[in-house]
Formats: sequence, structure tokens, C-alpha cells
Amino acid sequence: MHKVRVRTNDTKYNIEAGFFAAMSMLDKRVEFRYFPMTPLKIGSKPIYFVGERCSPFHEIIINGSVEDRKFVAYFVYGNEITGFMTCGYQNLHLYLWEAMKLLLMPPATHLRNGQQDYKNIV
Repeated sequence: MHKVRVRTNDTKYNIEAGFFAAMSMLDKRVEFRYFPMTPLKIGSKPIYFVGERCSPFHEIIINGSVEDRKFVAYFVYGNEITGFMTCGYQNLHLYLWEAMKLLLMPPATHLRNGQQDYKNIV
């Protein structure tokens, strides 16, 4: 990942990654369907983080209003979205999580320029 060997403490992720790598080497078409999700609730606000823990990123793109505590923060490495965090939304993380699984997340340039936001992804 990011040209660095990574082995996480998450056993399920390691198994999925190994299976995906083996099938890819055999030219088999498989889907890598595991993206870890971490739920948290602070007061009455639900916060969900989807992505690898300790994953490197260079930039954070925020859609929404931080002052109103209702926003989506995308973590960007290069031009790729490596994870995101939702705050204040009920089920938005589930739709964005599925978009990541299906490789439907737009490149970071579209989010940076305002051409796309979480509504377009959903």
C-alpha cells in the first residue's frame, strides 16, 4: 500500500488482502470488499470513520459545515481518497462505504474543485 509493505493488526483485513493478492496473481477477477469502519458517538453526534487506521494522507477535504457539526471529511493521498469520516449524519457512511467498495469514489481533484460532493456520490 502506497509502495510500502503494510501488515495491520486487523486479522480479517490481512486475510482478505492475502486472498485478493493471490487471486490477482492468478489473473482471477475478485473484489476486495473489506474496508474497516470505526463507529463513535460524542454526545448525540454519530461519527463514523471508514478506512485503514494509520493510513498516510496528505490532505483533508471537508464537505459540509464544521461549525454546525454536520460534515464529511475525506482523507486524500495523492489523488486517491484513502478514507473518510462522517459527522452528524444518520446513514451517509453506509452509502459512501459501499461506494468505496464498488470503486465509485471520485478522484480527489473533483472534490477539491467542488465538482462533486457526497450528494453526487450517493
